Amino acid sequence: MNNYADADDIVKDIPNGWWLLPPSKADKAPKQSHYMLAVLVHKNNADIVSDPLDAAAGATRTTGRKQAAEERMTEKLIAQSAQGSIRGKLEETMMSKKTTLMEQTIEMQKTDGIEKQLNLLERFKPSFVNTSHGGGEEEYDRAVRDMLNELPFMKKRKTE
Repeated sequence: MNNYADADDIVKDIPNGWWLLPPSKADKAPKQSHYMLAVLVHKNNADIVSDPLDAAAGATRTTGRKQAAEERMTEKLIAQSAQGSIRGKLEETMMSKKTTLMEQTIEMQKTDGIEKQLNLLERFKPSFVNTSHGGGEEEYDRAVRDMLNELPFMKKRKTE
């Protein structure tokens, strides 16, 4: 090629019937691709090169995916934090309900645990009274009262 900037000069370098010519075995790439690039591709397009080995390495698939995921996450956070957005309000109410439900579950588990301990104490009351030193009945009553005071609703009554 003589002058790449001049389209007429490029056309002169392309032989007639170039698409019919078989590729040369000595060439790395078929000449047809060079002609196609010369004719169909804009001369200032840096993304297209005739030899891929000359091109600089781009981003890998994994880094591209990570970057896209980060962009989606930031967009989602922006949309959620937008004042008055429906999604943000829904998520906020959902989280508050979830927190309330978790607190109730923890309270129920504490109550169940104390209830089981009280049932065991009642079941083994005679052994507890007989094996304790001093006033067995008083010590039993103190243990029961301490467990009852550990119940969540009893703790709430004391703080009020």
